[in-house]
Amino acid sequence: MGIDLFGVTMHFVETGVYEPVKEILKGYSEIQLRDEETTVSYKSITGQYSDGNHFIDFQLANQIARNECTLAIRFSLCSYPSIDDVFIQIVGHILTSFEAEVWLMTSALKEKNNYPPGELSWLVSALPDEIKAMRRHWQSLFGTKQGTVRVEDSFSFVGLKTI
Repeated sequence: MGIDLFGVTMHFVETGVYEPVKEILKGYSEIQLRDEETTVSYKSITGQYSDGNHFIDFQLANQIARNECTLAIRFSLCSYPSIDDVFIQIVGHILTSFEAEVWLMTSALKEKNNYPPGELSWLVSALPDEIKAMRRHWQSLFGTKQGTVRVEDSFSFVGLKTI
């Protein structure tokens, strides 16, 4: 995760929540999940939220032996700012159903990198400021152009060539 994206990773407290979390994601008509992948140690599924104006990426993973689940959610910082509320609503919806330790993937404020279970209200109140600070940092480096941008297209959207 670099300066081009904002996201969180949720490490769920309760074991065995992979399928219920997947069902929450499936409940959003704007989220399309891809085929599930399974190895000896992990199973995972990726997906994308797309409503015509916003893209948000998801990766849900389950460590099979311990039945522990994580969910990573991220979006491009050059997306329209209206993505902020969509992102926060989805994060809040999931965390009202399942407790998790939540780690910020990036932080310009550097006030708090993670939120333990039970701090949902603190997290939800901190996310708007964290997102705005990261967006300002991104824009100070690459300009203020915004649009409907997929995660993988952040740099090309602002005119940078990627290898």
